[in-house]
Amino acid sequence: MNTFVKKFEKIGARAKFAAITASTRNRFSVRLDIQRDKKGTFFNIEAVSATEIVVLDVQPKDRHLLIMAKITDEETKEIDKEKFLCGHDERDWFIARIPKDRSVSSVLTAKEALKPNIVIAAQELKGVKNKKKNRHCNEAFIRQGEWFFVPAPEIEPPKWLIIRDEPMVRTRGGKPHTAEYLYRTGGMSVYINQKNQKYPNGLSEKSYRRLLLNKEISASSFQVRRLNMEVYVKGRITHADHKTVLLNSWHRVVPNTEPSVSANGRLITMGFID
Repeated sequence: MNTFVKKFEKIGARAKFAAITASTRNRFSVRLDIQRDKKGTFFNIEAVSATEIVVLDVQPKDRHLLIMAKITDEETKEIDKEKFLCGHDERDWFIARIPKDRSVSSVLTAKEALKPNIVIAAQELKGVKNKKKNRHCNEAFIRQGEWFFVPAPEIEPPKWLIIRDEPMVRTRGGKPHTAEYLYRTGGMSVYINQKNQKYPNGLSEKSYRRLLLNKEISASSFQVRRLNMEVYVKGRITHADHKTVLLNSWHRVVPNTEPSVSANGRLITMGFID
């Protein structure tokens, strides 16, 4: 473990290990978060005993590293694998879980794996050079934290549909990014009941009608929302942990590809809810 911790020290960070508690053992094999103690911020790593954690790549100048957690059964047969990009972005430390369907072996490939297809296509269309692909701003996009803003010069939204000072939150409980001007369009209707944990991501129109017909739910306990809408922003984009971004024209908002998991272990569907 000392060697592992020293690799975090190379990027100017601290790391601590702890065993996963009984209450979360059935939901997580490995969990990373950022905590604080008297000495400051540190990466807290919790893992079950049958987990091998290794650092695949360290980039001290970039202050990033890539780690892999390999979970095995009692016969040391691999049953799962997770990869995490850890590093420093603008003002603070962060952890990003890499999608399992993306093959990564370095910090550079991990950063590319976190880019959605729309961003990758924009990079190719604009011919962005490799040395500029991971800057916060290039010809294809502007990035603030987990959000990418891709130029959308074709967008001219009706003035009455533009919202002022609108917060954008990817998952419940997250710190909002606030857009000076925001416009939503498209998406699908979902029915939400925040008190009913049986349907954490809401119900589709078809499922809602079926359950309502069978008297399994009450119409008064659900509210209709719009999910997975296309979102466009302009003006000042602010966030407590990031530098303010100024967009002089409309840009499409696209989140990175990091899988989002709620506190209870359920996968949270990405979307903007009206």
